Amino acid sequence: MTLGMIKYHLLVLWREPLNMFFGFALPFIMLFAFATMWDEAYVAMNLEFNFAAWLLIAAMVLCFTDAALSHTYARQTKFLRRLRMTSVTPQNYILTGMISRICVLVVMAAALLAVMAVGYDKNLLEATTGESRNLLLFVALLLWAFIMFYVIAMTFVNIAKNPKRAEGVVYMSFFGMLLVGFWIPLVVFENVSETLGNILSYLPHLSAINVLTNAWRGADIFYGSGINYFIAMIAYTVVFGLLSLKFFKFE
Repeated sequence: MTLGMIKYHLLVLWREPLNMFFGFALPFIMLFAFATMWDEAYVAMNLEFNFAAWLLIAAMVLCFTDAALSHTYARQTKFLRRLRMTSVTPQNYILTGMISRICVLVVMAAALLAVMAVGYDKNLLEATTGESRNLLLFVALLLWAFIMFYVIAMTFVNIAKNPKRAEGVVYMSFFGMLLVGFWIPLVVFENVSETLGNILSYLPHLSAINVLTNAWRGADIFYGSGINYFIAMIAYTVVFGLLSLKFFKFE
């Protein structure tokens, strides 16, 4: 049953070429586009600062525009009603969805690292700060961030009363997170109000990017405010993990 559900989720992803394109190809597009604009002397430093963000955006795409919207479509076509008649549980559905998309994320991350190492002579074991990387810690935190986004997406898509409203909620949450911190720098909000900037910095995606960037650069993820971002990720994962199960709908 578990393998069958993983196969189902992968098949859904494969049948949505735009999701596959954005989830897998978007980081490479960003890499090649930005690398051509950077001065050669600053390529290594910019790769250092942007790599974690590119992976995080790819994870968000897989969670929101793939997993959540696919779930919306399954609700709309009444597929989940038929699935309810089987032995599949909400826990099994969510877990197999995570596993299938984590496989895609891991392959994409490995390919991106290979391109950086071969095409741009990037040292993957040592950060530009001179600190040694803990790649296992970085991978663990990346998977944790992915799980956090997955349960957030599944909560939003299930809490809505109908599939049409769920689709709107997913798009608003996804593009809202991209808007704050990625497209509009956080400093813009800090200039309006320092308190507002501090509050927004603890949004899920910004907490994750702070933790992941520190881990990738070989810095102490618990240093200074890093511990607060780490705790925020724990809180988001636990709270939305429970909510995703509570509000899961086989309808």
